[in-house]
Amino acid sequence: MRKLIISLLAVAVLGAGSAFAQSGYWAGVSAGYPGAVVHFGVENVFAGLDIRANIGYQYIGVPGFSLGADVLYGLAVDTGTLPLDTYVGGGIGIGIGTGMSIGAGVFGGVEYRLGEIGLPEGGVFLEIGPSFSFTPFAFGFLGRLGFNYHF
Repeated sequence: MRKLIISLLAVAVLGAGSAFAQSGYWAGVSAGYPGAVVHFGVENVFAGLDIRANIGYQYIGVPGFSLGADVLYGLAVDTGTLPLDTYVGGGIGIGIGTGMSIGAGVFGGVEYRLGEIGLPEGGVFLEIGPSFSFTPFAFGFLGRLGFNYHF
């Protein structure tokens, strides 16, 4: 059993390493409801899916630090001449502070790339969608406005 687990772990690590080598990265910051976040993302990790890791401070709900991960999927929406990237996503998160909260959310987002003003690596984004907290049990909303730097 131990050999099987080690073999599966080795395949996963090597597969993820080759996926990361072929992908772009981005980092950014956002603020909104329920908190402020610093994030790091990797593009096209699995068949068009992007992965984003988040760490931040949650000031709504259970105040304290938060950790989370999101999966993003780009949508092919015709936006005319506007340099917009549209996407949908979902993720899970843990808030640790005066108590502990575990939740999930889904969202839609749009990112405006700043190439027209001389910063093609930059982008301003907006995400909104419903959220659900398991502990304490509650339905909610998430909304983020932020900046990404693609490298």
